[in-house]
Amino acid sequence: MSRRRSIHPSSYVGIMLGSRGDEAMARATIGGLEIEYQIYGEGTPALFIHGGFGGPNSSLLPSPNAITRDIPHGFQLITFDRRCAGESDYTLDWFDLADIASDAYGLMQYLGFEQSIVVGSSMGGMVALQYIHLFSHSVTALGLMNTGADLMSRTNWGQRLAHQVNRHKNEGDENVFAEYRERLRNPTPTAMPQGTSSEARRQIEAGRNAYMNALTKTSDEDLCRYHAGMIRNASAFLGRDFTKTLANIAVPTLIIHGDADDVVPYEYSEQLAAGIDNSKFITIPNARHGILSYGEAREALSDWLLSLQTHR
Repeated sequence: MSRRRSIHPSSYVGIMLGSRGDEAMARATIGGLEIEYQIYGEGTPALFIHGGFGGPNSSLLPSPNAITRDIPHGFQLITFDRRCAGESDYTLDWFDLADIASDAYGLMQYLGFEQSIVVGSSMGGMVALQYIHLFSHSVTALGLMNTGADLMSRTNWGQRLAHQVNRHKNEGDENVFAEYRERLRNPTPTAMPQGTSSEARRQIEAGRNAYMNALTKTSDEDLCRYHAGMIRNASAFLGRDFTKTLANIAVPTLIIHGDADDVVPYEYSEQLAAGIDNSKFITIPNARHGILSYGEAREALSDWLLSLQTHR
C-alpha cells in the first residue's frame, strides 16, 4: 500500500462551475436510451464511469469531471452520463446495476472499442465492478476510486436512500415529490470543509447561484422527473455486494482513497485491496470524498496508466 502527500484541501470542491470542455459532446442510442458521451485525447481507450445518483444536481448544471484535467499522452478517455444523469435520457422504468453497466458496455461497442481500461469513482466504482463481472473479456485494467464492494447497505446515507426508494415504489413519484418539493426548490448549501480557500468558496457560491438560477427555469414536472430518476439510480445499487467476486478480478487494478473520506469509509478500499490479488492501493492523506479533485490522486492515476503502457 502506498501513501502520497496530500495537497491543498480546497481541491475537495472540484469543478463547481464551468463548461464541459472544448471536446464536443455526442449522443448514442444505447438500449433504447440516448446516452451523452465525450472523448478526450487519442490512444489506448479508458472508460470513466462517474459517481453519484444523477438527478437534478447533475442535469441542471452539468460540468466536466476532474479526471479530464490530467489525461496522459497516449490515452483516449471516454466519459459519459449514466442513464438518469447529466444530459442522458431519463427513464421512469425501474432498472438495476446490470442495466447501467450494459449501457457503458454498449457505448464502448458502439464506439468500436472491444477492450479498454475501466475506471469508476464512488458509485461509479460499483458500476465498474458490475462491468468487469459481466464483461471481463473486455477489461484490460481496472481503476477503483473512493469506492467499495457494497456502498448501500453499509452506509447511513445508503439506508436513507433505500427508505426513499420504498416510498416512491409504494406511494408514487408525484406524491413523494409533493412532500419534498420545497426542499428540492431550496436546497441547503453544502458545508465547506475547514481550510477551503477563498477562491474555492467563490467558485462554490458561483456554482450555487447558477444552480439556483437553473432551478427557477425548471418546471415542477421536470424537477419531479429528475428526482424520480435519481431514485431509480439509487434503487439500482440496492442489494448489490461484490465482496465475494473480488477474487475473480485478474487484471491490474488501481485503488485510490482518501483517509479523510466521510462519505465512503476509507476501510472499504482496504477491503477491495485485500480481495483483489493484482491490485495496487494508494492512500491520499487528509483527502476527502471526490478523490479525483485532488491533484495527487490524478497524478497517481496518470502514473499507473503510463505504467500499463510500459508493461504491455
